[in-house]
Amino acid sequence: MHFGQARQAAATVLQQNESLLDRAVLIDDVFGKIRVVAWFTADVPPNAENGLRGSLKEASGPFWSGDLWVANGASAADLEVYETAWKEAGEITPKLRRSSRRRTRGFWLEAPGEPAWRLPDDGGATPIVAFYSFKGGVGRTTALASFAVLRARKGERVAVLDLDLDAPGVGLLLDPGEFAQPSAWGVVDYLLEAPLLEHLDLEDYYHVCAREALTGAGEILVFPSGRLESDYVATLARLDLEPPHPRKQHPLLRLLEQVRDELRPEWILLDCRAGLSEAAGFALSGLAHLTVLLGTTSNQSWAGLRLLLDRLGAERVRKSISQSECLIVQAMVPDDPTVGGLAREHFAERAAEEFEQAYYAENPTDPDEDAYWYMRDMDTDDAPHVPVVISYKPRLAFLRSIEDAVPVFQDSEYGALETRISSRFGKEGE
Repeated sequence: MHFGQARQAAATVLQQNESLLDRAVLIDDVFGKIRVVAWFTADVPPNAENGLRGSLKEASGPFWSGDLWVANGASAADLEVYETAWKEAGEITPKLRRSSRRRTRGFWLEAPGEPAWRLPDDGGATPIVAFYSFKGGVGRTTALASFAVLRARKGERVAVLDLDLDAPGVGLLLDPGEFAQPSAWGVVDYLLEAPLLEHLDLEDYYHVCAREALTGAGEILVFPSGRLESDYVATLARLDLEPPHPRKQHPLLRLLEQVRDELRPEWILLDCRAGLSEAAGFALSGLAHLTVLLGTTSNQSWAGLRLLLDRLGAERVRKSISQSECLIVQAMVPDDPTVGGLAREHFAERAAEEFEQAYYAENPTDPDEDAYWYMRDMDTDDAPHVPVVISYKPRLAFLRSIEDAVPVFQDSEYGALETRISSRFGKEGE
């Protein structure tokens, strides 16, 4: 027996005994065991509790915790715990709900949220753009850097936060230059110190990448993950990125708001770690105003991106929340015209299929309704599933300095990506 089979068997037992129950919560606990909270009906037979406990034990096998918590006659303190479990659980049937306890990855399991702040129609607020790839090695950080450079060269201020805490890189890619010192502290330090300090000086946590050959008249403010020294792993090991208490502000949200209010950048860019990391879960919970998803034609890449599309799209639609804005990038496309052409065709078809199933909402009955991205929107050129294509650039495989990449960023598909992102916020043509 596997845990998933045991959980289903326990759910079946509870459904078979619904006549005895007002309601019940099936709980996956943090130890990999199954627990149940039960509210029995007023006229339940005297032996019902023991009978249900025995049936659950038999059905769940080694995964049964031994705990059948009965709400009838429980203390006020216990009842409060039981009611909380019921409210937080997801519905299986009107009488039965399921709650899953976890040690980590809380933001991936919580209900999707809203952006960190509202963007007014006049474009007067700073948008947050998250760059994410499920698999590593597809050029995510380079794509982010290209956008930062191209916008800086238009005279804008861009803030970049390295949320790839386990494999940081953007702080080194966008370093302050040969004659300047990088920041001694970074995102990890801020996240640890924010809950303990009322005031934090942002200048301690970022460096300025303002080399004219790279940024032109603008500047890029880079918040590295931290300084990669012997203490970095120990510092990272103390970090708790789980969702905070409802009455407390997450330190990463505090950092974003402080960057917005004190530095006033035109853009905030988040370099999110590949895979299902805690920091990426926070950024992709709806916090960003736009998520740039990078992928390839491989099934491994699409398997992960499908999770993201459901998180950003279908899951929100099911809860009557508009989709979180995103766009897809096909990365590492071969330069060979024949192979590259086939790769582009395959990726575009797969993107349309995946977005149709996991992101777009069914067309509304009211033709003027525009609360969501609908199936009918798939024919538009800027639809989220229409990929921006970035070919593999051998020139970027070895760079002595990020400044050497500027011609590539200006004269290639990176410019198309910059245009697509900027146009989402009414900044095209600037």
